[in-house]
Parts: sequence; structure tokens; C-alpha cells
Amino acid sequence: MKQAMSSLLKRSCENGNNFSRAVMFRLMSKEVIKNSVVSLASLLVFVFLAETTLRVVYAVRAAWAAQVVLSYMNGDQYGPVPPWWDPLRILDDDAVLLWRLRSDVRRTYIDVFSPIQSEEERRGLLRTFRPSLPTSVRSNPSWEIILNSDGFRNEEFPDSKPAHGFRIICLGDSWTFGANVGQDQAYPQRLQQSLREGVPDAQFEVLNMGVLGYSSYQGLELLKRQVLELNPDFLIIGYAMNDSSVAGFRDKDMPGYAKTINWIKTIGTFVEKHSESYRLLRYFAQILKDRPKSLTDILRGTASSADAGSELPERSMTDPSQYAKFEEWTRVSLQDYEQNIRAMIDTARGRGIGVILLYNELWQDSPYRGVLARMARAEGVPLVDSSVLVAEARSKIEAKLERMLGLHPSGQPLFQATGTGAETPAAAAPASAGARDVEVLFRVYAKDHPVPTAMFMAGAHPKLGAALPNMVAMYDDGTHGDERANDKVWTYRTGFPDGTKLFYVYTNSGMAGKWDGLDVPHIRSFTVEAGQQGKIVYRPIESFGEVYMLADSWHTNAAGYELIAKAVLEVLKSDPSVKAYLAAQIVAAEPSAGQAEGTLHGIDNSDGRTILSAAR
Repeated sequence: MKQAMSSLLKRSCENGNNFSRAVMFRLMSKEVIKNSVVSLASLLVFVFLAETTLRVVYAVRAAWAAQVVLSYMNGDQYGPVPPWWDPLRILDDDAVLLWRLRSDVRRTYIDVFSPIQSEEERRGLLRTFRPSLPTSVRSNPSWEIILNSDGFRNEEFPDSKPAHGFRIICLGDSWTFGANVGQDQAYPQRLQQSLREGVPDAQFEVLNMGVLGYSSYQGLELLKRQVLELNPDFLIIGYAMNDSSVAGFRDKDMPGYAKTINWIKTIGTFVEKHSESYRLLRYFAQILKDRPKSLTDILRGTASSADAGSELPERSMTDPSQYAKFEEWTRVSLQDYEQNIRAMIDTARGRGIGVILLYNELWQDSPYRGVLARMARAEGVPLVDSSVLVAEARSKIEAKLERMLGLHPSGQPLFQATGTGAETPAAAAPASAGARDVEVLFRVYAKDHPVPTAMFMAGAHPKLGAALPNMVAMYDDGTHGDERANDKVWTYRTGFPDGTKLFYVYTNSGMAGKWDGLDVPHIRSFTVEAGQQGKIVYRPIESFGEVYMLADSWHTNAAGYELIAKAVLEVLKSDPSVKAYLAAQIVAAEPSAGQAEGTLHGIDNSDGRTILSAAR
């Protein structure tokens, strides 16, 4: 009996202990859950406050920034971009077009494609949080963009096309958009102005539908989605530069890429795009790891890749056969490029729309230029080659400067003296020249830039200092090949074997071995042509602080866009549809006082032809 009672009491105690433990566990669980909820709520409040604070701070900064600094870097060594620049960006994602311009945007940009003391100063302009402009760049060129409600750099598109209007739509990339120039200096706007001045009584409309970074893939999609609805009479198509870009992806594959991303990556992408706290922390982490290449590394890398073909060097120096190795990594393949352009031509012609093709690019040896030229011939479509226009204009500037300064013209080599005739000051070969080297005279004009000590050259070639800065001095004292002392034209003379590809920069009075006193952020290039042995090759006179006809390393300047507009106008003058339109306007118009029958401003119909007056 006692044993039974003892066992019963023991079980009761155990049950009581179990009950107590269960109660304690439930109480502790509730406390843990409560604490977790409080912690999570506190974290969410903290994140919310941090996100809100950052967004407010960025918005205030963006509102305070009257001008946006575009600080160009050699070799595109920008490194991490601060997240506080995001409110000032002008591109938004698009499911089909990949991106498009934001609507109703107004921005003023300051270009820093100009001399500066160091690359660190250039990079600092990009990363500084202060929106006010440093004194060193306040006098730099500025340009404004105004985007309409459709996100194009144009006045608002009319609700309907005028009954007697002739609508021209310009499709293209940043060249059509008008990168680096004012709103009225882009080539479509210049074309519009020329038409209004030449034929004020006609109703020509020119719509600028160029978008930064667009390829022919995006152009074709834009044509189908939006352009045809505007009922154009003429299309001007200008794609090539971005198609040939070695980006590591194909544009046509990107719209479907998002469907292949799993849910974990989707969450990560969402956080990356929408969390300012995450983006700021990531930016600081990237800054700590960032090790930008020096200009020495960039020069040597460019030269070695040009020689070995291991990487894509400066495109202007790339042989088309070598470029073929990178073709599979381009945004649009050559085959797809041809198909896209042909599809645009066929679509336009199927609707009775006229077409002009533009090659808006600086790279004259591009295989994409060859495809475009071949297609223009096969389809009977006019082609305006902007690379030729820019190159010819650059040559004229160089020749004019040589005449103005009274110096030897480039492109006219001199034979070196052999002892049988008179020697010019530049004729004696330097001791460093090999017997079979071609003698080259590099010349750079300091212009308005003070030169406290000397101008220097730096290039990867050993005779240009093996890419070390401020080691190879130039001369403006009438010696070492310099033609005239103290004329602000600095000269360096040395010899190179045939076929040598040279990449170089200029510096102004910097310290030996230190990259300071920098020129514009642009790698200059030159290839020594074969068959020049025994001659002195005079390079064109370059200018410190300027690359003729360029606003940056990828785009022409306002003068170049003006040339494009004039060239397009010349093609329009001879187009049958334009002639027919103008003839119809003459028939419909009432002759004004003092105006001969059958004529209109800018039109000469006296010999049965309709001729549009040339742009001024």
C-alpha cells in the first residue's frame, strides 16, 4: 500500500513538474515571440526611417544641383557610381526596349572633357556629394536637354499630323539625340531650322526620336511600337555605334532574360533597385575595394591588346579581321544588324515612307559601316557617312592651323638630307633613330594654356617613355625638329618602324613620374604607314585641351551635327517625294505680292525642277 501511494505521489510530482515546464515553455515562447516582433518592428522602423531619410536627402540634393557634372575618365575608369546620382538619371527600364528616356525632364550638364590636374580630381567630381560646382569647371561648356511627355528630346508631338504637313522622323542613338550639345544644336533640330528658313511656307516637321545608347534592335522595336503611329513621310535611320559595342550580351536576348531568373535572384534584384540603404552600403564597400587603373596601365594595356589581339583596343585602331573575334559578344551581330536595318527599310517602303541611312560613328574601319554601305547600294537608299564628314572637317581645321602658324603641312613628308643638299632644321636624324625607322614629328599647340616648364608626351612605346608620365619632353625653342621658337607649338621627333601602332597622351608641366597636368581624357592614336623610310613625317598639329570636331571620345560636337544636318538636307533636296510635296505646295499657294508666279521662298521652278535652297 505504501509503495503504491509512493508511486502515485511520484507520478503526480512528475506530472506537476511537466505541467510547470510546459507552462514555463509557453511563457518563454511568448516572450521570445514578443521580443522578436518588437525587434523586427524596430528594425523595420529603422529601415523605413533610413530609406525615407536617404530619399529626402537625395531629392534635396537633386533639387539643389542646378547643373550635372559629366566627368569623363580615361579608359572609362569611373569605378563605383554614387547612389545619390540616381534622382538625376534620365533613363528608365522598359520591358521590350530595355530602357527609354524619362518623360518631362529638364537637365543642364557641364562637360569635363577638358584638361585637369589629375585623374583623382576628375574622379572626385563624380563622387562628391556637394552639388555646387568647383571653381575649376565653372567655365566649362554646358548643354541643356528638355524631354517631352513621351520622353524624347523634342517639342511636344502634335495630336495629329497637319493636313498639308511633311513629317520627317529621325531615329537613332546619342548622335541623333544630340549628346554634348544644346537643345537646338542636335542635327534633327538643325535640319528643322534649315527647312523653316529655306521653305518658310511649307509645313515641314522634323521629330527627334533619338535615344541614348540605342541599337538597331531597339530602333526597330521603337519603329513598330510608336513611330509608325505618327504617320511619317520620311525616316532618317542612324544606328551603328552601339550595335558594335562589345557588351557581352545580345540586345535581342535581354527581354526574355528576366523570365529565367529564379525567385531568390528576383528578390535580390528588387532590393538592389529599390533599397537606398543597401545601395549606399554597397557603394562604400565598392569604394574600399576599388583599385582604378592608372593612365600608365591604360596606355600599356591598349598597346599590348592592339599588338596581340588579346583584348579589344581603341576601336579606331582595330583591324576588321581582329574585331571578328569579338563579334559574338557584341550587342547586335553583323547579321542581325543587317536584318534590323533591312526590316526598317522594308517597313517604311511598304507604307510609302522615304528613307535615308546615317552612319553616325567615328570608327571608319568598322565592319558595320561596310554592311550599311553595301545595304544602301543594294536597296538604292541614300547613305550619309558622318565619319567622313567629321574626318574631312578635322583635316580642314588642321590645314588651317598649319597655314595660320606658317608651319610645314602634315601629309607632305620631307626626304631627309643626305649631305648632297641643304638641310632643313628638322632634317638631321636623331641618334635614337634606327636605319630603317620612319622619322615622325609630333606637334601640339598649347594655344591659350600657360606652359610653365614644357609639354610632354607619354605613350606605351619605349620612345614615348614606356607610358611613364612627364618623362619625354617636347620643344618650342627651334631645336629637336621644332620649326619655330616660342610659337606655342611644341615638337617631339623620333623614329619608328613601319606599321607601328602608337597610343599616347600629352601632359603640361607635370612632375616626372606623376600623372598631373593632364590633357582631355582621350587616348590619341597613330599608325606609322609603310613605305615612309628615309622621310620625315609631319603629324598634324594637335591642340592641348581639344580634339578637333569631338565633344568627347565618342561623339562629334555642334559643328559636326551641323554638317550632318546639311548633308541630310542635300539628300532631301533631290528626293522625289520631297520634290512632289513642294510642287504641290506651289500649286496650292497663292502668289504673294512681289513674288513671281510658280515660285515660293527657297524654290526655283523656272526650269521644270523643284530645288530646295541649301541650308546656310
